[in-house]
Amino acid sequence: MVLALLAAAACDDGGGGEIPRGDGDVPDAAVGDAAPRDDAAPDAAVPDAAPRLPPLVPAPDAFAEIEALGITRFFGEAAPSEVSEAEGGLTNYTFDPADGPVCFRGDPFRMAVRDRGHGDLLIFLQGGGACWSDFCFAIDFAREGMPPVDILDPELPANPVRDWDVAYLPYCDGSLFVGEASYDDDEDGEVDRQHAGLRNVSAALDVIAQRFPAPGRILLAGSSGGAYGTILTTVLVRAKYPTTPLYVFSDSGVGIAKAAEPTFVGDLLAEFDAARYLPASCEDCVGNGHLTRLIAWQLEHDTNLRLAQFSSVNDFVIANLFLMIGPAGFEPALLEETAWLAARFPDRYRRFIVPGKLHTTLLGDASGFVGPELGERLAGVVELGNMTDTGADGVTVGQWLEAMLAEDPVVWREIVVTE
Repeated sequence: MVLALLAAAACDDGGGGEIPRGDGDVPDAAVGDAAPRDDAAPDAAVPDAAPRLPPLVPAPDAFAEIEALGITRFFGEAAPSEVSEAEGGLTNYTFDPADGPVCFRGDPFRMAVRDRGHGDLLIFLQGGGACWSDFCFAIDFAREGMPPVDILDPELPANPVRDWDVAYLPYCDGSLFVGEASYDDDEDGEVDRQHAGLRNVSAALDVIAQRFPAPGRILLAGSSGGAYGTILTTVLVRAKYPTTPLYVFSDSGVGIAKAAEPTFVGDLLAEFDAARYLPASCEDCVGNGHLTRLIAWQLEHDTNLRLAQFSSVNDFVIANLFLMIGPAGFEPALLEETAWLAARFPDRYRRFIVPGKLHTTLLGDASGFVGPELGERLAGVVELGNMTDTGADGVTVGQWLEAMLAEDPVVWREIVVTE
């Protein structure tokens, strides 16, 4: 998550807690192991003779079991209190904290859409930390507008969804978009942490479904904390769009946690009051210490879903700062768990794993997440990838995502390069 990039960048201050506010651009972060596009690289455009993936087939009531557990209960409960138009065709929405959606320290939750009349829809979940009883370093406010990161950039040639309609969900709930719990950590009678991730996503999806009632395709993407957030948000998106082809891109949050501490995931979900959404038919769903079995359950139940996952083999932020298991704990779990998913769902699940310690590839830089002060230090602490250059095996991430959306298995293939 952009979580520990932030923690690392702040550590020389001896600081912790929320991310300081700031405005302005941030220098581009260093790009990790990259394969620039050249004439030898496959083109993501699909030639007439290219093989095609099997068509996505709607699965009626794919996630009915989870919906029956109450995950959709906040739909229709909160409308925006303010709506404003901005440059570039943006519409900004602000919610009154009294209505439920709120950032975890009490600031208003905001979101934005860009309606280009395209017909296909990108829903992007921002990253930015996490906060629980043993660890708290997270963005606690939602900026107005839409940051100019790669996946949201309408002018970036390498961005295959640059022309799509877009819904942008800032991350400020500290609970990976799934929480519904409040805590008085210092026992002074005042709430210190108000995790309202589920309310935030639900309110945003109400707006999205009203603005874009019948998209042809949906790409749900998230980076870092937003990537972890896509796991249960997939269920909510499917509830709003029961039959729409759904593509999910999980960028540096592939569901790996702590194999040596198998209760970690369950305890975290319980603290966020999200463990209630683990379906009974997903037997021992998080018992191996990861979220990959829940991802497999979703792929089994929703045949109208394709899933792409990106990670570096030793993601510095996730392995060292968030999970604190280091490369020795992260790399084998990453390779084993994602290989299991790839073998089980060869037509609808693909992974893109690159060498090194790169964190995220859909962002390019952190300009939309932190201000200039942390941003300058961040570029020297954590390597961020981008859609233009980051890649492996002759394919860039931008090409790979484009091929996924074009149903081209020649380019949207398993890419695993570990050294």
